Amino acid sequence: MEYLIGIDGGGTKTLGVLASPNGTVLSHHTVGATNPNDVTLPVAAERLGSLCRSLLLAAGLPETTLRDTSLFFGIAGGINYGPALEEALRESFPEARALAVRSDIHVLLAGEIPEGDGACIICGTGSACFLRRNSDIIRIGGWGYLLDSGGSGYDIGRDALEAALRHFDGRGEPTLLSSLLAERLGGAVQTRITDVYREGKPYIAACAPLVFEAARQGDRVAEAILDRNARKLAEYAECAWRWLGEGANPLPCTLTVVMGGGISSNEAPDWQARVRRLTDPAVPAVFTVAAMPPVFGAILEAKRLTESVRADEFSRMKHRFADSFSL
Repeated sequence: MEYLIGIDGGGTKTLGVLASPNGTVLSHHTVGATNPNDVTLPVAAERLGSLCRSLLLAAGLPETTLRDTSLFFGIAGGINYGPALEEALRESFPEARALAVRSDIHVLLAGEIPEGDGACIICGTGSACFLRRNSDIIRIGGWGYLLDSGGSGYDIGRDALEAALRHFDGRGEPTLLSSLLAERLGGAVQTRITDVYREGKPYIAACAPLVFEAARQGDRVAEAILDRNARKLAEYAECAWRWLGEGANPLPCTLTVVMGGGISSNEAPDWQARVRRLTDPAVPAVFTVAAMPPVFGAILEAKRLTESVRADEFSRMKHRFADSFSL
């Protein structure tokens, strides 16, 4: 029997699924962050290798099963680290039937818009956009927190921490974020600076939900933070439309934009509505929430490593995956 392993690796957590060729889930397992930009390449490779072995073990399969297994890794940071990470994983699994590493947004695009033009925006710990134009895949943004700020859970969480510190200093206006963050962190932000720098991006991104909570309670500072970051995602959609206009003939009536990642899923549909409101009205974008977990796209791409997938087969795989997968 043949098997598929699909991995969706992010800056906070990584989900792996082992499935049969028809999309039926046999096992799943979650580990920590595997973005090589954050955890280093060796750590990412070790965690991913261990995750794959755990999936086989959970399904009662020996490691020799890898001879009949296609593995696809959709990893945050996979664009710049993809070749090196793929080489490291091939060394760990030389017997694998097929193996490939791409970015995490690649699997979102594959699972939500398997054919035709459209865009996917990730809003999780990080943010990025991918556009499919004809058969071309175009990347927009997602260059990392040092070079491309805004629109991510990290950015929203960082803005919240800064707002609380500005409130404490007297440089900024009072905000409910100060008390919400103090409760979340176990102390006022100004007393948790060491924790912030030691724990890094995942710790900061975990503060993002508090901004949404504060905004729901009418906090002006939180509203401004959300608008500023939603505007960054609106820029992605506007840029995707311009790219699409350069290559599409005729230009489609609408641009389908599927939003994935923890922020997009947990704060739907209000987050999508905010991004739409801040997008140029001349851009006919339709924002939706990812209907399937991104790891389904990784399973689909694992199958595509060795064979084509027809539209009707994609539909059947999608239904079987949905019926058999639950966290």
